[in-house]
Amino acid sequence: MLDGIQIEDQFRAGAETLGVMLGSDCVHQSVCEGCHRPISDRFLLRVNDSSWHEECLQCSVCQQLLTMSCYSRDHKLYCKHDYQQ
Repeated sequence: MLDGIQIEDQFRAGAETLGVMLGSDCVHQSVCEGCHRPISDRFLLRVNDSSWHEECLQCSVCQQLLTMSCYSRDHKLYCKHDYQQ
């Protein structure tokens, strides 16, 4: 079992943020492991060193959203019920 899901705040404070907002700085944007699209949300989920959109982090069997915990086997994520099967 993965102990919880880490939520990261992508918003940065200070001069670096101001440069990004004004377009004078380029920041590496995280890419979702599930849909392979950039994550532009302020918050992202981190599981097994991968970034995810909230709506993409779901069980690979039943597609239940994984909001509090998840289980991993063979590079796939599962809810508790499907992991135990």
